[in-house]
Amino acid sequence: MPYFNTTDGTRLFYSIWGSGHPIVFVHGNNIGSDMWSFQSPSLIEKGYQCISYDQRGFGRSDCPQDGYDIDTLADDLHCFLRYLNLPKVSLITFSVGGGILARYFARHGTGHVDKAVLIATVTPCFLKRDDNPEGLDPSIVYEPFRLGLIRDRPQLFRDSLDAFFNPSEAENPISDGIREWIVASAIQNPLVPMLEYARFSNHADFRSDMESFALPTLIVHGDSDVFAPPHETGLRTHKMIPGSTFLLYAGASHGITFTHRDRLNQDIIQFMKRDVHHFNEAVVC
Repeated sequence: MPYFNTTDGTRLFYSIWGSGHPIVFVHGNNIGSDMWSFQSPSLIEKGYQCISYDQRGFGRSDCPQDGYDIDTLADDLHCFLRYLNLPKVSLITFSVGGGILARYFARHGTGHVDKAVLIATVTPCFLKRDDNPEGLDPSIVYEPFRLGLIRDRPQLFRDSLDAFFNPSEAENPISDGIREWIVASAIQNPLVPMLEYARFSNHADFRSDMESFALPTLIVHGDSDVFAPPHETGLRTHKMIPGSTFLLYAGASHGITFTHRDRLNQDIIQFMKRDVHHFNEAVVC
């Protein structure tokens, strides 16, 4: 199985499929790199090389006792890109992966990246605080999820599936098999890394990192996302990244990579094909 080593010796699993311009995928919390199973085949078919990795504590990667902070995770991404030794890659992220990418750009620059896609991102600053009144109330958003993970993680995931998928508005049907796979994929991972990812993704402040996005950026969000409401996350991120494009999918929730995968894949492909330098759009579709 292919692995690379981070600076602290943690072994992270990765996979490479297809050929052509390389796209590196960065997953979010709870599920590892297998979450991109509905994106990779379409992109490979269109002539892209799809590269993904399991972050520390998830999937087939090592589960060290520490390193579950935003700076270390950004440095892990930096190690991976250096290990790949590719002149240019595009990056596609999901949820907290958008924050990891933001911190990576702030710490290491954008020199090896030509385009970025943020799907259902939690940036720029998730929770409400004195200097962030636009954020979300932690007693409603963060604390119930944290306690649910500790008390009954399998049931929490099962109870969250309808909110995650919003199945009545799904453009691609969500089968019982997909539901079972999501829960099984999540509970195979250790609890402590999940808690740490949830803590930093909710409490981290990425506002100063946004200015590091000096490259074409596509932001895709669902207008019914209850886990990362778009007005507090995706739309604010769009406003803070000059020249970015913002696509808002009507009826989509957080599981947009599953429920709207055909449209999402097509939008990603169109974005990758565009020869763009600076553009700014906000589209409800």
